[in-house]
Amino acid sequence: MMTNKNNNVTRVHFQIGLIRHPPVNVPIGLCYGHTDVPLKEEWEQYAVLPSNFQNVTIYTSPATRCLKLAQKIAEQYHLPYQIEDRLLEFNFGDWEGKLWDDLTKELIDEWAQNPWGWKVPGGENGQELFDRASEVWQEIFQKQENALIVSHAGPLRLLRQVAMNIKPIELLGDLPDFGKLEIFNFKAKTKPQR
Repeated sequence: MMTNKNNNVTRVHFQIGLIRHPPVNVPIGLCYGHTDVPLKEEWEQYAVLPSNFQNVTIYTSPATRCLKLAQKIAEQYHLPYQIEDRLLEFNFGDWEGKLWDDLTKELIDEWAQNPWGWKVPGGENGQELFDRASEVWQEIFQKQENALIVSHAGPLRLLRQVAMNIKPIELLGDLPDFGKLEIFNFKAKTKPQR
């Protein structure tokens, strides 16, 4: 930070952190995008921020697995948090709560061949996920303030690509690790002096 001739503080850079919720307590192979599922025991160990990233506003998915982590971090570090519905995981519609092995292979293959355009029955497609998650990103980014986004693998996979300024093309790639925090640094744009 710097001060200008009127002793106003001007931010020269800001950070946005992305963190996926802690591990969940579900059967292996369960499809649980929008489904609210419980966290595994000892999830609190993930509620830690590095010393250089503790003055942030938290934006969180309303899903319990994200909200509990956001609330714990907010409580520990005395930070504000906001619930943001657009940070929810991909909506798997009719597939929610079912085992992947029990789903029709042909439908999964259709989705995998065109995840951006093919809409899961009763759910959404990748473009809809990207549109809502990137909308939140733009709103946060325009504030040029430190922020922490607590969300899910789907939105975070896309937002990570946005943060790195690459065209989001990888919708079905590797999953971010549970509870892993990744921090991105940005140079603040100066606002005209009056």
